[in-house]
Amino acid sequence: MKLVTIVLFTAVALATGNWQQLGPNGAAITALTPVPGYPDELYIAVGSFPTLIFHTTDAGLSWGTPETIPDIITALTINPNNIQTLYAGGKTRRIYKSTNAGATWQVVANLPSSYDLWVQQIVVNPSNSNELWAAAETYSGDSIGIYLLNSTDAGATWNLSRVINSFEARARLLAINPANPGTGFIGGSVANRARVFYTTDYGASWQDKSSGLGGRCAYALAFSPANSSTVICATDTGIFHSFNLGSDWTRRLTAPTYAIAFSPTSPYYAYAGGENLVYRSTDLGLTWNADTTLFTGTNTRWLAPVRPLEVYAGNSYGIFYSTNGGYDWTYRTPGLKHLRVLTLNFSIPETVFACVEGVGVMKTSARNQNWQPWGKRFPGSAWIKDVAVNPRHPDTIVCVTTFDSRLHRTINRGDSWETPLIAQHFEPQGIAYHPAGSDTLYTWGGKRDSSAGPLRFAIMRSTDQGQTWNTVMLRDPGLCLGMYFSRNADTIFAFGKTGSAPALFRSIDRGRNWTLTNTGITGTPVTDLKRFPGNGAIWFCTTPAGVFKSENNGLTWTTIGLNGTTCVLPDTAISTRVWAGTDTQGVFYTTNNGIIWNRDTLGIAGRTNSFIMRHPDNTSAVYLGVYGFSLAGKNVFGIEEPAFIPKTKPELQIFPTPITRYVRIVAPRDIIRLELYNATGRLVQIIPIPQNHSGPLLWQRPENLGAGVYMLKARGNNQQEIVKLILLR
Repeated sequence: MKLVTIVLFTAVALATGNWQQLGPNGAAITALTPVPGYPDELYIAVGSFPTLIFHTTDAGLSWGTPETIPDIITALTINPNNIQTLYAGGKTRRIYKSTNAGATWQVVANLPSSYDLWVQQIVVNPSNSNELWAAAETYSGDSIGIYLLNSTDAGATWNLSRVINSFEARARLLAINPANPGTGFIGGSVANRARVFYTTDYGASWQDKSSGLGGRCAYALAFSPANSSTVICATDTGIFHSFNLGSDWTRRLTAPTYAIAFSPTSPYYAYAGGENLVYRSTDLGLTWNADTTLFTGTNTRWLAPVRPLEVYAGNSYGIFYSTNGGYDWTYRTPGLKHLRVLTLNFSIPETVFACVEGVGVMKTSARNQNWQPWGKRFPGSAWIKDVAVNPRHPDTIVCVTTFDSRLHRTINRGDSWETPLIAQHFEPQGIAYHPAGSDTLYTWGGKRDSSAGPLRFAIMRSTDQGQTWNTVMLRDPGLCLGMYFSRNADTIFAFGKTGSAPALFRSIDRGRNWTLTNTGITGTPVTDLKRFPGNGAIWFCTTPAGVFKSENNGLTWTTIGLNGTTCVLPDTAISTRVWAGTDTQGVFYTTNNGIIWNRDTLGIAGRTNSFIMRHPDNTSAVYLGVYGFSLAGKNVFGIEEPAFIPKTKPELQIFPTPITRYVRIVAPRDIIRLELYNATGRLVQIIPIPQNHSGPLLWQRPENLGAGVYMLKARGNNQQEIVKLILLR
């Protein structure tokens, strides 16, 4: 066995300068919890490893970081009966607890080591603070299970209850009914179908309540405040409603949704997070509509209604805040740089395209010096996985998404799109043009035989700009995570996993025939592959078991150390240096074939790396994807975010508030109509506007208008403003 030494400091003699954090700005939210009774306070989890826990006391205008947690946190909740106590869970089988409002965190429980377990949701029973429920995914070989975790001693010990096992499963929703002890729902996705399960005995037994649901995943479920037998469920094909605890479901909205929440202070109001929208119901979830403005980002899995008509929404782009029932939103995390950049493309000179999870494609150039959203939106545009530019026709750009099985192609740099089908049940991971042919495209990922079948290692090819596709390779089961082309593309590598084994295939005839070349590679999957620029026979690849090197064009491989590796890059400036990114330990480099690995973390807060690559026209410029901490780079200059001040005050204002009899209204100059709506969204009065008005308007409350929460809408020729109005007795 080869002895490998890891040096946990940066050797000054070998350092090549700090990493720059390049943006784009924003925050990928991984968990959120409001503070009961304190509507201006909010906790969010941001990033990957380690996770930052941010806290605001002024509705997101400013944020503090009480502490980081050495885990990939995906579950965060607060004890509603003691707001100093918070719980968090993630990927390392640990449950964390804070008893001082997040200032410090302790490991309160270590879950059984016999499971590779990932906690996805935690809920505290509001009627019994010692009772906690958690939803988790467990991994064992090729099997994934959805499990319920239950604690009756404030998180110190946990009981595990298996709900279901499958070749593919995701735990996404957890909802308990405090009115009926021991009852609740758990669910998510099983074999690529939306599934929900119901228990009446704390998880000892489960009833499948999935019949009638549509979609690939059930993301959220909420009990109606008017009737504990009525529930609504959010899936990627819409909102479903049941009057009998899921025995029968009725679709109420046909649009992807990822979160559901009732307002605790205005119970007839409900909200649902969708694709760049937040839907709103004023009748306990029976009907839904949306005219959301100033809202960006999909995967809106976190909603927190806190006061009448006031609600927070969190997604992969950040936190948004509405004070008027979800009509208008202000962005509250503009100064953070914590997005998830999935990949980069440098095909147009001086332009960098970035695929940002939950946002879509963004671009920057060295001259413009900022990041901007790129291209018109289309369904699933925020789920773009990869983008490629035609090297001979730079106006032609293609991308693939995890939203559908289609290619998205534009010939006018994003002004319009066409979407030919690649293949039924195909889930792409990437796309690239053939280096020697501008009409030939390759896309890779996984393909199912049916909507509920397992993924198979798949490569597809088109020779007519993506209009029609042929299968190049299909192996059962597995997933292709990437491809590497030689300059003339006669030699092609494809990597990923097949079953529980690492997959690395090589073709020397442009994909007609393939040979498995994984001899010496351990760990699964193969996550990255790079060729040494100075010698075409030397290659490097990574798996969770470490970095591997081949000196015979990929025929055999030997380990050169590390573990938990995700990406690799041989250097061009120093021929003996190789960089490697990891899942939780940051970036390392070696100059002696892996005998010593030096940690290279100067300037990087995050330690979960997704890719490392160089600019093709400036080989000294290196880019690093850092999950939850945006994009980092070495020797990259001129990429920076423009100053951005979020909208915090509407143009329509009222004085005083709350109101007893008279109100002064400051409205935009081009206002043509004022409308007053009650808390259920019904129009109750039209307020007349004098012609050629200037200055504030004085309005006297009608005697028959009762106390409560209202919405005042000012309509102009090209805009509308909405504010909340509180009328006292």
